Amino acid sequence: MRIAVLADIHGNIEALESAWRSITLESPDITVCLGDLVHFGPDPDECVSFIREHSVDCVQGNCDRAAARGRRTTGDEFVNSHWERLAEGVLAWTVEKLSRTNSSWLRGLPGEFRIEADGAKMLLTHGLPGNVAGSLPENAADEVFDLMLSRNACNILVVGHTHRQSLVCRPGGRILNPGSVGGGTLPSAASAMIIEISRQRGFSAYWLRAPFDFDSYRKSSRKAGIPEVFTRAVELGRDPRGAWHTTDIRWRQRWAEQ
Repeated sequence: MRIAVLADIHGNIEALESAWRSITLESPDITVCLGDLVHFGPDPDECVSFIREHSVDCVQGNCDRAAARGRRTTGDEFVNSHWERLAEGVLAWTVEKLSRTNSSWLRGLPGEFRIEADGAKMLLTHGLPGNVAGSLPENAADEVFDLMLSRNACNILVVGHTHRQSLVCRPGGRILNPGSVGGGTLPSAASAMIIEISRQRGFSAYWLRAPFDFDSYRKSSRKAGIPEVFTRAVELGRDPRGAWHTTDIRWRQRWAEQ
């Protein structure tokens, strides 16, 4: 079975369309989205409609939940209070931008999605199981990862939220993160993942890099009034909450020069 995984689209329709073209070439049996279709980007309603129109199985992200319920904050942590205030403004704008139908659809999304195939028990969720805004600890003890797998009765756990590509291999299974489609995991490119499960060939997973038209994204963001700091984060490989994803010093230098 071949499973395509998208996560953290964040209102970036250019990145979503590019990621979709890339995963279509991989001929997946099923495509799953790990949530956060909205917030930070200029086209939240368009992204929700795209996922719905393409019948993608989707779980609810913390930004989806906040926008659908008309909340002021998403529960995310930011590097400074200024970025946090800017994000609150974008969230309020997102709530107004969403159609009633799409808002209702977001509100009804499940917290998790399970797949059983070829001996694998896969659990897909946005943050951590039972905690939509939880983050996979990068430097946790091995016992923590083992507990995540055993407690949730799965041998493949796929999570999003952090926007960081990751793969943890343990005797009891694997924990993966596909990175973000529209949230700055890769500079001016979407990140997605293909997972293959077969009794004969075993398990394999790989990431896809899908560049998108950033100039078009920038124009849409400026027209919508999205703060420039969030647009630059997508361009240069920085999380809209502040953390850097790229280790390439050249991108950080470009940030400092602008």
